[in-house]
Amino acid sequence: MHEYSIASQIWQNVSHKAREAGGGRVKSISLEIGVLNLLADEQVTFWVRALAERDGSPDLQLKISHLPGRVHCNDCGEQGEPASPGGVTDHILPPPVLCRACGSANVKLTGGRELRVVSAEVEVPNPSGGDGTG
Repeated sequence: MHEYSIASQIWQNVSHKAREAGGGRVKSISLEIGVLNLLADEQVTFWVRALAERDGSPDLQLKISHLPGRVHCNDCGEQGEPASPGGVTDHILPPPVLCRACGSANVKLTGGRELRVVSAEVEVPNPSGGDGTG
């Protein structure tokens, strides 16, 4: 259920910035999400859209790009994407993050935990009070 908390923060930040800028309905949001956040895209999308609809931005489009995990191995000095351990079936805890070169778990995460709002498209209200068409 942490997707709801994340989606709520995303929506609060975007809608606040849109209001500050004098904008109206939010039409789209582009996100970058690190794969090590273990967020389900479908849940993030569902909750952001639900919150947007509640606040007058129906039909919001959400684009999610994924950022790879990155590690620095404290044992061998390797830097790059972590290894994908095979046979991990425990869905309660995330799989261990291991060095791709030597297999060590003595690594420092250097990427893959990011969550960024890259852009948002906001409808600008017509100053004359019309709907902007015509």
